[in-house]
Amino acid sequence: MRWPHYLLLFALLGGVVALAFETRRIAEVAGEFERRALLAERQVEAARAAAAAARAEAVTEEPPSAAAPSPPEAVPLDAYSRLQLELHTAEEQLARLRGVLAERDAEQARRVAAAQARADEALRPMPKGVRDCLSALHACLRQEGFSAQRFLRATAVDAGGLHDVEMLESSEDGLAVTFFTARRMTAALDRASGRLELRFFEGVRSADGERAALPDDGFAIAFHDVDGRVFEERLPYLVRAEGAYPVAAAEPERRPGLLDPGSRRSWAARLSKLLERSGTELHWSATRLRGQLDGRFLEVELVGTNDKGLVLASAHCDRVAVEIDERRDVVSLLLVDGVLRIEDVESTIDERGFRMLLPGLTPKDVTDAMMGLVIKR
Repeated sequence: MRWPHYLLLFALLGGVVALAFETRRIAEVAGEFERRALLAERQVEAARAAAAAARAEAVTEEPPSAAAPSPPEAVPLDAYSRLQLELHTAEEQLARLRGVLAERDAEQARRVAAAQARADEALRPMPKGVRDCLSALHACLRQEGFSAQRFLRATAVDAGGLHDVEMLESSEDGLAVTFFTARRMTAALDRASGRLELRFFEGVRSADGERAALPDDGFAIAFHDVDGRVFEERLPYLVRAEGAYPVAAAEPERRPGLLDPGSRRSWAARLSKLLERSGTELHWSATRLRGQLDGRFLEVELVGTNDKGLVLASAHCDRVAVEIDERRDVVSLLLVDGVLRIEDVESTIDERGFRMLLPGLTPKDVTDAMMGLVIKR
């Protein structure tokens, strides 16, 4: 049994436990209502007995002597009216409590039936067409370098999108997982910008131990710089595309060193993890790169943030390299041909380059982390 099956089984067991707690709570509420109903029934019986006694006193009375019977003494009208009002009020309260108990019983029965239906649905195998759709969606995302999303289940696919979707999304470090359950998911593609958007409707997003309902307009996950033609070719029944592809994108680029989208994201992530350990004042990360040639990365964008996540610096360079000086045990990030912005100051970097010292790294650590993709000074 693969780990998604274990996860699905764990989710089912969690649902059963939650249903047990909810059933216990409903039983406690029902018990309280039953206690109040019993009390109300006793009050009704007492009120009826008092009213009957009042009526009996109104028509009969023990004679003081056999020789001279006295006329019966009438019950005060206000006392009789009060007893009748108490009786009517108690009967109304009893009727309301019985109605609430009946509604609670019906609600509990509906929840049990719904839980059983969900459990039966979870154990039912997916239709082949839906399975093929999810498999193709996985393949397209992996081809574009996106591996954090994994769809576990869906029940149908039509013009409205995927229905009853379950998806896992792992964090960049793989230590945290976000779980999506949605009644419906759509896929929209912008051909001009290469942006794919998966939007989830009517469901729940669970992350870091917290559950939050999805917004009314859906929760979107966007993927940028994708090859829209791949998605349109393999998922024509799911992806809804708009716009036109750029003319320049019709012909593949012939520049040396350019990488495919998956390799770009992989190297950008590796460089960002290296910069996280660099010990610089700002937290630098590589948000984008286009290629790799002669130990240097091509067309690189870097962003520097403070401890609060605010962007205070950025760099856009034609070439960037991790440079080591083994003799002095120094590591630097070499920026060539570009622009460096720190707060409100903008500086131009020429072909001679600008070196950013990385004090928290050693040449050996950098060489291992970058799989030898460094240059020596």
